[in-house]
Amino acid sequence: MNAALTHRGPDDHGIVVCGDVVLGNTRLAVIDTSPAGHQPMNDPQTGNWITYNGETYNFKQLRAELEDGSHPWHSNSDTEVVLRAYGRCGVDAFRRMRGMFALALWDNRERTLLLARDPLGIKPLYYYRSEHVVVFASEVRALLASGLVPRTLSTEGVDSYLANGSIEAPLTIVDGVKQLLPGQCMQVHAGVDGELEFTVQEFASASRETDSPRSRAEAVARLRSELEESVRLHLVSDVPLGVFLSGGIDSSAMVALTSRITGQPPRTFSVVFDEPEYTEAPHARAVAARFRTDHSETRLNEDQLLDMLPHALASLDQPTMDGINTFVVSKTVKNAGVTVALSGLGGDELFAGYPSFRRALQVESMSPLSRRCLRAASGFGKLVLNGSTQRSKFWQLAASDGAPADVYRITRQLFAPDYVRRITHRAPHANGLCLESAADVVNQISKLELRGYMTNTLLRDTDAMSMAHSLEVRVPLVDIKVVEFALALPGKWKLGNGTNGVAKPLLADAVADLLPRDLLARPKMGFTLPFEHWMQGRLRTEIASVLDDGGRVLNTGLAADGVRGVWHRFLKKPRAIGWSRPWSLYVLARWCEINGVRQH
Repeated sequence: MNAALTHRGPDDHGIVVCGDVVLGNTRLAVIDTSPAGHQPMNDPQTGNWITYNGETYNFKQLRAELEDGSHPWHSNSDTEVVLRAYGRCGVDAFRRMRGMFALALWDNRERTLLLARDPLGIKPLYYYRSEHVVVFASEVRALLASGLVPRTLSTEGVDSYLANGSIEAPLTIVDGVKQLLPGQCMQVHAGVDGELEFTVQEFASASRETDSPRSRAEAVARLRSELEESVRLHLVSDVPLGVFLSGGIDSSAMVALTSRITGQPPRTFSVVFDEPEYTEAPHARAVAARFRTDHSETRLNEDQLLDMLPHALASLDQPTMDGINTFVVSKTVKNAGVTVALSGLGGDELFAGYPSFRRALQVESMSPLSRRCLRAASGFGKLVLNGSTQRSKFWQLAASDGAPADVYRITRQLFAPDYVRRITHRAPHANGLCLESAADVVNQISKLELRGYMTNTLLRDTDAMSMAHSLEVRVPLVDIKVVEFALALPGKWKLGNGTNGVAKPLLADAVADLLPRDLLARPKMGFTLPFEHWMQGRLRTEIASVLDDGGRVLNTGLAADGVRGVWHRFLKKPRAIGWSRPWSLYVLARWCEINGVRQH
């Protein structure tokens, strides 16, 4: 299992045995790179052991609070602070940690194994359990390497993947393997008969109460302060650090704030394309020039993608329709000698950057009569879809109750339930997040985006694809204090009353003195590879070799005729069905081949 995780931590490794519990660790040395940071780490005062993945950015503050002069510190690492904080406060220590983490801790006094994951799910933690054994790891593939986990495909996981383009936690693509949810702690204790007893509790969430500003102007000022504090904490590192720069407002804000805080130009990295409708190169260059950064560009074309595709697919810990873009930029950053990179991930979820926010408001503003009429017309509308994904989503939304959860689910949907039936020849499992409702529609969509698409796709893909290159990616916008502050603000402040024509106006106003007006005013453009174009070129042959081959699709539990139908409809009408649908089926089939996972 440790060997399967070497790419995540090439600098050091260790294994310890505590009775019937075995802890392993592979280390990417970032804070205190000396041997003193070796893991698994022991607390000589309590006898506790920890194996820990991530960063606790406020560890210096916590260390000062724990200092009582009675016991010397053995390192300058945040790992030792976390270990000692648990010894002092138990699970309550995790509520004080500001950062990203997944950890396993052996409580020597209680003879209990404890697993915990950060409140926003930035770092993953997977486990498999039976009556007498539990195995856990940062990656599903490490669990498979144990030899204790059957390589059987989860039908629920497949259905979740088809519905969303990634698998919703706690499900995974492997039957019996689960993912600890964000902010959860699992305690494992052996009973007198040797049978394992499991207790799961939530120690934190990203929806705790916080003081709300009295005006939008005050909100802008406080947001700026929160962002500066978060970026300052995220810059703590004993190894070289850089910034992902796409050219959008989120990554540009990271560059601007980093430059302001450090007083020197950071290193910045971009991926650019020959296709002008996909590249943001001019905008990224303008930001790099404004802050005089040491800027590097990687130009990616179809031939280069084909060359690196086998490595990229082998780096996926679970199937996903996304992730290749992060693989490419992470490779560039690591090759430049950088070990830590900041990303602007999270800005769209917190500051209403996605279409789901405005769609939810549009539905909410409709009169009851209009909703009833639209619902009545949906039956006829579904009969005249003509294969268009967007029309399908429109009529699904018309037939729904129009709740924010419906808007989110349908907007994010990859394949509709009836389409899943065609692909699998069976009824799909239920899909969708269940969260507490909120009076503010914008904030409810934010919570759905944060717990759904961000956690299950963006953060998971970023972790897997960056760690494939032994690169740590930090996300200052996905900071517990920033998130709690943003969720406490009225949604209308995030959508309006800012600079006219500006996307994410609240965030734009918070950094308006740092970034040029033309950058703030330009429309949002997602960081997407030109797949639609390439999948009709040389990439088409590679995908056809999988999707047109019934034998290669067989292990995925999908029906060969249904898969071929999706692929050929894309070739005839690429805009109608969208590139992500055939691509997701290709990735699923290749992942199963590479990892030897098949249907029961």
